[in-house]
Amino acid sequence: MPGPLDHLTVIELADQMPVAIAAMLFADHGAEVVKVEPKGGNWFAHDLTRKSWDRSKRSVELDVGDAADLQSLRGLLGGADIFIHALEEKDAAALGLDREALERDFPELVVCALTAYGADTPFADRPYGESLAAARLGTMIDRSSSFRPGPVYLGHPALHYGQAFLSVIGALAAVRARRHIGKGQRVEASLLDAMIAQSPMNNWWQEEGISYIKAGDSGAVDRFGRTRLVTGMFECHDGLHLQMHTGGQGGFKAAMDLLGFGDRVQRVTAPEMSVPLTDDEYNIARVEIFEAFKTKTRAEWIKLFQAADVAALPVLEPAEVLLDEQVEFVGQRVALPDPDFGTIYQAAPAVRMANTPTAAPRPAPAVGADNGALGELIGRRRAALAADGKPLERPLEGIKVIDFSSFFAVGYGGRLLSDLGADVIKVEAPGGDQMRPLPDCFDAAQRGKRDIVLNLKDPEALEAALKLVAEADVVTHNLRPGKADKLGIGYEALSKINPRLLYVYLPGYGSKGPKSLLKSFAPLVSGWTGLLYEGGGEGNPPTRAVFGNEDYNNGFLGAAGILMGLEHRAISGKGDYIEIPQLHSSLWTTSEHFLDADKKVVYGFRLDKDQAGFNALDRIYRTTDGWLCISCRQDERFVALAKAVGREEWLSDPRFATARDRSANDAALMEALKPFFAQKNSEEAFALLDAAGAPCEIARETSWVREALWEDWAVASNRVIENFDSMYGHVRQFGSFMHFSLTPSFAKGSAPRLGEHTRQVLREAGYGEEQIDALIESKKAMQAADITGRIQSRVSAA
Repeated sequence: MPGPLDHLTVIELADQMPVAIAAMLFADHGAEVVKVEPKGGNWFAHDLTRKSWDRSKRSVELDVGDAADLQSLRGLLGGADIFIHALEEKDAAALGLDREALERDFPELVVCALTAYGADTPFADRPYGESLAAARLGTMIDRSSSFRPGPVYLGHPALHYGQAFLSVIGALAAVRARRHIGKGQRVEASLLDAMIAQSPMNNWWQEEGISYIKAGDSGAVDRFGRTRLVTGMFECHDGLHLQMHTGGQGGFKAAMDLLGFGDRVQRVTAPEMSVPLTDDEYNIARVEIFEAFKTKTRAEWIKLFQAADVAALPVLEPAEVLLDEQVEFVGQRVALPDPDFGTIYQAAPAVRMANTPTAAPRPAPAVGADNGALGELIGRRRAALAADGKPLERPLEGIKVIDFSSFFAVGYGGRLLSDLGADVIKVEAPGGDQMRPLPDCFDAAQRGKRDIVLNLKDPEALEAALKLVAEADVVTHNLRPGKADKLGIGYEALSKINPRLLYVYLPGYGSKGPKSLLKSFAPLVSGWTGLLYEGGGEGNPPTRAVFGNEDYNNGFLGAAGILMGLEHRAISGKGDYIEIPQLHSSLWTTSEHFLDADKKVVYGFRLDKDQAGFNALDRIYRTTDGWLCISCRQDERFVALAKAVGREEWLSDPRFATARDRSANDAALMEALKPFFAQKNSEEAFALLDAAGAPCEIARETSWVREALWEDWAVASNRVIENFDSMYGHVRQFGSFMHFSLTPSFAKGSAPRLGEHTRQVLREAGYGEEQIDALIESKKAMQAADITGRIQSRVSAA
């Protein structure tokens, strides 16, 4: 299949959902993905999610417990570039698929292991499962329910998608490293890492407690406290919901004027978010605003806000956005023939490369559809590896990224690349990134980078920027369509200077189309693409917030897209224009849902009305003193559960013989299980199930994520880093999320000061000291006056 990865072969051992999701991202962009499934398919093979997550793949059935079939799997690995699996360590060792064996037998193979918590954490022996990890790590309480107290099952599978993103980024970084060191390596991405990778924006520790957001429930209506910012979901006069975000200079005042509070809200000339709300403004923004929204319909409000350049979008059900005019304009909706629905409509591949287009996806294969081609697949061999022998300490060492973006999403993608060893240089205007007043948020996206200030409106400053671009591998930005061209940093101009350049544009909606000029902020696109309905549960209104949003997802996809571009450039020798809107990444992270032939929404799976789970065997159950989570859909887990609850007769009941049968008789299982848990406290129920080998966890009812900042093992594994001398003083923050066996990632440093590295970067570009002095004295460039000590930060949600 054509695409930037069309020279790579990926073997997917289909044992967990995120393995399938990650392999879908590879397949969407040209890789040959061979899905290795047990006879008859794995435990989720008959879910509707297969229609999306397995598209464009090939399927072979192998029982890896059988010696002959295991040998066939090894034959497939002999010609593969990437092997992705979620085997537990003991199972991998028993099959001869552990790290040592694979490195010995397949030295050029990149092995991507998806684990529950990581081998170097205290939870390494706990069973795999998104719901289990969400329960143990407190993610179920991170966004409390709008409808009931207590933990909430994740209706949006943010940990699954986050883990899939990390595995793809890690695997492609290892493929890049292989071109230098001549060896593959093991890459590990865990559910725990997926959780903390979607947490740094709102979770750090600073010695005085400064933060733009309050600790606790991140969905609370007053979570931004006195920060001059409103973003959230609001019910309108017609009972429909929208989300609005006042980010961008003047957005808060413009929104308040439209809502009828103009005479009570001051106009701020400084960056709006740097000026705290007064008492009256606080009452307006956190209390009175809700009733104001009920005075007009959703359509009326959205028209008014968008005309005033305030970000606003409707809250829709998943896949409903595929009918939007912007999606249709950019060709992001594709039709696939389907045996059950006749035709289904899904989102197109998420990364768009101008000179390396992808093909339309193929429908997901039937289980074992390619059994007859197994011999041919085993016989394939990858191209000979011509490594240059260059030693690397980190996988992206030697890559230079020039980042002209502002706000979070693009910057976060660059921060991930920086942790992997890339030199990321942030170019700011003299006024600085509008997110600088939000210290924890800014630090989360910009940590580890170098910073230069250039006034691109001046020809001499622009010339300096172009010199940086001439030596760069990647340029990124999220400027409104047309603005980069006006500034002189558009694709046509930069690609002439540097034909090998990857020019990566990450707008909200796309470079063209009816919504292309609208503002885009998280979590508006997430609500637009269905996440709030996913989290609300069947029959409920949308919930006010879920775990995960498009800022993180666009950062993840941006990093993955850049690595796809680098890999293709290594083959072709040519640069490319790459476009990755937030709309695309948000569609991809709801790809389990689709439209049927009549263009009606079909949920791949759906949270129930109680917000307790997707089905009887993967859900949280109420106990006498709390909640217990189980994850027992697999055959062996179901056997253990039946024995633990004293219902061994289920094992001979034809209604429960297979995963598919159990899904068909889900209601009967649920009604039988509820009384068992309702009569026991959480510790008792946990002890019974855990002893029997039935995977379960007690659902925490307090958050854990900030506690993790103080765990010694988290510091030792570089998941947490400490900085005593940042511009914010003493801070602790989250670090690396991917783990490599040969070229480890390494997070370090804090966010740069405005213009902290201007002199250093200009020297590297060939400027002499007198030239640099002249640029700074004329204010065409700016160097930070101090590069040590604290800066003043007036922003606090308290």
